[in-house]
Amino acid sequence: MTQRSVLTRRAVFAGALSIPGTGIAAPLLDLTNGGGLFSKSSGHRGSLDLFGEPSSASRHSNRSQAKFRASHPFQIALHNPNTHESLTLSLRANAGLNVTQTSQIHKFLRDWRRNEIKEIDNNILKTFLEICGHFGRDESPVRVQVTSGYRSKATNDHLRRSSQNVARNSLHVQARAIDFSLPDVPISALARTARRICPGGVGRYQSFVHIDSGPLRRWSA
Repeated sequence: MTQRSVLTRRAVFAGALSIPGTGIAAPLLDLTNGGGLFSKSSGHRGSLDLFGEPSSASRHSNRSQAKFRASHPFQIALHNPNTHESLTLSLRANAGLNVTQTSQIHKFLRDWRRNEIKEIDNNILKTFLEICGHFGRDESPVRVQVTSGYRSKATNDHLRRSSQNVARNSLHVQARAIDFSLPDVPISALARTARRICPGGVGRYQSFVHIDSGPLRRWSA
């Protein structure tokens, strides 16, 4: 056997050793079929972080962007308890948001800590308005308290340092999630309606409901 053939075989053998075997380094915590440590999730395919929100591997929605059209006339009275800002929108049957209303709601759902505005994803905005419209009637506005809409990465990182309920890859950073409550509606009833209407993620918390336009997930915390 020549020296060249011996070196070639050694190189092949060394290369084979460098290839990791399948099943050797399985994750310690498998979240591929769940929504998090405190969640009861279903219907999801792909990886999740600890709080039900998609990881970076599944951050982009495959669904086309759909705009909202009201099935009946109603008013929505938005309030942000952090800034004490209010916004009331009147919606007509078979119509969506006009240009002014769209601009107003993007501003209302901005990252108020840094005063940064990002256009809210049409899919989650449509879902949000449909859920609110379910409780709204023409004669009296449905009151909605919004605690979080768009978050910049800097704000999200800041919140993660002070709360364990903030996801690292939160869809709030992509303007694809909204946290809200209806003062006149129990959280349990709001969560049931959100789970029926929202095709993405729905998380029920003690004082609010989280919705997003990511993969189908359901969890409680």
